Amino acid sequence: MTSTDAVPVRSQKVWDWTVRTFHWGLVFLIACMWSTAEGHGIWETLDGFMVEQGWITYGWGEMGWHRRIGMLVLFLWFYRVYWGLFGASTAKFSDFVKGPGKVIAYAKSLTKGNYKPSTGHSPLGALSVVALILVVGTQVGTGLFTIDVNGLESGPLSKFLEFDTGRLFSEFHEMSFRALYILIALHVLAVLAYQFLLKANLVRPMLTGSRKVEEGAPEKTVRAPLWNVALGVAIAIGLTWLVWTV
Repeated sequence: MTSTDAVPVRSQKVWDWTVRTFHWGLVFLIACMWSTAEGHGIWETLDGFMVEQGWITYGWGEMGWHRRIGMLVLFLWFYRVYWGLFGASTAKFSDFVKGPGKVIAYAKSLTKGNYKPSTGHSPLGALSVVALILVVGTQVGTGLFTIDVNGLESGPLSKFLEFDTGRLFSEFHEMSFRALYILIALHVLAVLAYQFLLKANLVRPMLTGSRKVEEGAPEKTVRAPLWNVALGVAIAIGLTWLVWTV
């Protein structure tokens, strides 16, 4: 069975608002990171506008934007790690990271047409999530130590490294971005496969927070208490600021 239309279904909240904000915020910021690295003219235009408004005294340039956007990505990354440990039920790593046996069993069930919407990440989806978090962490982490050829446009922690070591980090930074390209492409292909082969819309739940699940599916309470969100944000801001100013 590849659709929930033939069985009784109910609406189930699966993603809290901070997970959805992280997801779409990361999509936007990665696109911006790519654009700054490619040197698109919009950043020069933004520089001119901000200088004209008196918000900054001089333009940041593409790499200046790149570093600042990278800090926003780092903030999101810190928050997602915190939320994966202490956040809402479906966001916790302990909830969705499964062993090889369950991943293989889930993959086999898909080939037999036994897809059932899950109340969170599926075992295969969990692999994608973990891989993306690791690669994004590697991408930002290596960027902190990169040194450009002239030694001028460098990461905020590059001052702790020798030039050759910083250049090595630059190579790793570029390679990790290529790996991120591949993971993003696989992620999009998986979403399309679920949509057209399994008739499962994975985009809507990431927008609305809810999806249709079969009656009898495990009930999960998905909450994002304001105090917990505030604590995670404060920790993420503190760590990001420490990295930027150290």
